[in-house]
Amino acid sequence: MNIRPAVLGLTVVGMIGCGEKTQAPQRLVLTADSGVYSMPRYSPDSQHIAFIAELSGKAAVWTAGLGGKNAKQVGPASTWAENPQWSPDSRSIAYLSDAAAPPDVWVVPAAGGEARRLTTDPSLEFNERWSPDGTRITYSGNKSGQFEVFSVPAGGGTPEAVITGQGNSVFAIWSPDGSRLAYDQTEGEKNTIWIQTLDGNARRQVTTEGRESLQEWSPDGRELLYTSARTGTTDVWVIPADSGSPRQLTQDIRSDWGPRFSPDGRWVAFISDRGGQQDVWIVADTGGEAIRVTDDPGLERDLIWTPDGKGVTFTYQGGVSQIWSMAAAGGAARQLTSATKGSWGPQVSPDGQRVAFVSDRAGNQDVWIMAIAGGGPRRVTTSPRDDFAPRWSPDGKRIAFVSSRGSNDDIYLVPADSGDEIQLTSLAGDESDPRWSPDGETIAFAASFQASFRDVWTVPSAGGDPTRVTHTSYAADPSWHPDGKTLAFTGSGTAAQGEGRIFVIPARGGRPTELATEGYAAGPIWAPDGNHVAINLLSGNSFDVAVMNADGSGLRKFGTAEAWEINPHWAPDGSTIAFDSKAKGNYDLALVNPTSGEITILTSTPGDEGEPHWTPDGKTLVFDLQNPHTSLVTVGVEKLLSR
Repeated sequence: MNIRPAVLGLTVVGMIGCGEKTQAPQRLVLTADSGVYSMPRYSPDSQHIAFIAELSGKAAVWTAGLGGKNAKQVGPASTWAENPQWSPDSRSIAYLSDAAAPPDVWVVPAAGGEARRLTTDPSLEFNERWSPDGTRITYSGNKSGQFEVFSVPAGGGTPEAVITGQGNSVFAIWSPDGSRLAYDQTEGEKNTIWIQTLDGNARRQVTTEGRESLQEWSPDGRELLYTSARTGTTDVWVIPADSGSPRQLTQDIRSDWGPRFSPDGRWVAFISDRGGQQDVWIVADTGGEAIRVTDDPGLERDLIWTPDGKGVTFTYQGGVSQIWSMAAAGGAARQLTSATKGSWGPQVSPDGQRVAFVSDRAGNQDVWIMAIAGGGPRRVTTSPRDDFAPRWSPDGKRIAFVSSRGSNDDIYLVPADSGDEIQLTSLAGDESDPRWSPDGETIAFAASFQASFRDVWTVPSAGGDPTRVTHTSYAADPSWHPDGKTLAFTGSGTAAQGEGRIFVIPARGGRPTELATEGYAAGPIWAPDGNHVAINLLSGNSFDVAVMNADGSGLRKFGTAEAWEINPHWAPDGSTIAFDSKAKGNYDLALVNPTSGEITILTSTPGDEGEPHWTPDGKTLVFDLQNPHTSLVTVGVEKLLSR
């Protein structure tokens, strides 16, 4: 399969801005054939764009003209390739590939030709970067058991450690003048940003909060752009590279990530789900109100600016999610929904006969219901604003859901068969993740009632005043014990640990008890017998599914090294845990026996399967499947920046 050399043309995205009826910017689609495209990078001479194309199961580096013309493959295909990086003279491209087993750093001529393997260490290597003078390439590796930054001559030679002995040091980025490296350093649960000279003689800590992630240097080398989760959600910040106080550029209850400076340094583009979906936004480098660039139901990522600063280019995943089911014993999966718009977030009714889910088939996100055996879906909520996160009551008669129809996200109830929608909460902040108590009388949820605080609350399902259960800086993911007396949740530990600890607390409130874990953990789920808790546990650079006893002892991890395993869900009899596994490159459904540790991969699709949900008889799993096809898109922003 080849990428067509001609540009597809121009299409128009939806309305932009904060309620402002403005002509949406035009979008230029750079890739055409069905495939997976990612990681666009413009050449320093502003003549070409490099990217990764995954076609027919093989990934390779490709280049094209700025409008997507004359696309061609320039590097050999392998099962995995990532992170193309142009040399300063635009003649070569460094990239990562598993063509010779472990991921190594390779270099290929930009015009095409034989690729050279620069590194041969059996350990993981990533984030390769050219020095500004083009003589060396730095990368992160873990030869010694912890991550360090290495430098290797661009023409080939022996790598040498340049940032070492300082905890896990990763994601080193050269300053524009080539005199220094900025990098992330992780010690325990604390991640901070540092700067040092290449010879290591001058090293200085830049940030101290412990929840930062380095993004890039400003074009003039005076500032560092980074993200921080110090407020409970991820926001965009800048800090002077030499000395000075940090400045917060974005602040929203939703997360902002992947920021990039415009070529002139006056603007910062970023990705955010603040509009209820993942879109591109722009904010001035001085801060202020953010400007929405895209308004699509698909996913934008890999954001960069065009060389002239008049547009932004990104990967757009516009495929449609649909609801599927399959036998837990294995076999063929069956598609339940087939609309041209998406359907996701399925929840199986307590009697196993129906599925509630979210779909934008009517124009915005609503809650829908359909029979699990098939048939026409029925729309349950009808607000012109988004409704999402449906949860069945234990008796199957009502559905709790979250709605943005007010000034913020609140929890509502609606009869599953017919009846009026009732608002259940109206706190000052956003509510999320409603969870019914086993007896159906109470709903637990997470709420951000102040800018810097998030707690677990409960509210009677019959209506009444909410009760604040936790009193901490961060609490989320409430999970009811089967006896209905206790809640497990994800919370914040000590200042050094930050978010990502597992606690239990009486449902009526009281003192929380921390369950011991080995690092960042989230999303506790009680076993049906109440004697065990399944969690998502960060191990090294990937997540594993883990299980521990109800008192936090006996932690056991299940997973594949360097592959992500997430979203555990217990079978109704507690004998098996279904989860999402990325062991084969995409998220597939998998099962693990928590006693023996034996893992079975159930699916192998080119798309990503979502969270698996069991039917009450334990025979079937219901999930959503995301179409994997992506394209590279450029959207003009010049008119937005001049408003």
